[in-house]
Amino acid sequence: MKILIISLLITSIVFGNILDFKTINTDFKQVVKNRSGSQAIYKGTLKIKGNDKILWSYKTPVEKNVYINKNSVIIDEPELEQAITSSLNDELNMVKIINNSKKISQNTYENTLDDTKYTIIIEKNILKSVSYNDELDNKVIITFTNFQKDITISDTTFHFTIPKNYDVIKK
Repeated sequence: MKILIISLLITSIVFGNILDFKTINTDFKQVVKNRSGSQAIYKGTLKIKGNDKILWSYKTPVEKNVYINKNSVIIDEPELEQAITSSLNDELNMVKIINNSKKISQNTYENTLDDTKYTIIIEKNILKSVSYNDELDNKVIITFTNFQKDITISDTTFHFTIPKNYDVIKK
């Protein structure tokens, strides 16, 4: 659920008045630290087109793809031959997210949604990071590198057909 909120948050930042892009292609690194200091590191790419097409492609430590198209979500887990499908909740309204975003310094914005405070760093009109504490009080920091905007990204990039051999879980 947090990845969906982050996706909507990032989309709202990109397509709200904070940043102005038609598409984004960027690498990301997601670090999740627990209270004892242990951490997990995830890396991959993020692609966004319009305000309703998002693809998070996790490459390490395991491959996973999160396809968000308008109100539907498919999480593709190739190693498990599994797809999780769900629809976005109306509660995750992008207008609500945009309206809650507040500039707190030159490069820093904050947004609170569902009792979670998100801190967004934007430098020179480029999204640099999003950080928050998750429901288990882990510190999550997502940093973005190799940021490209307004490049051509095919709509087919955001379409996933579930293979017949996959288990399908509907939420």
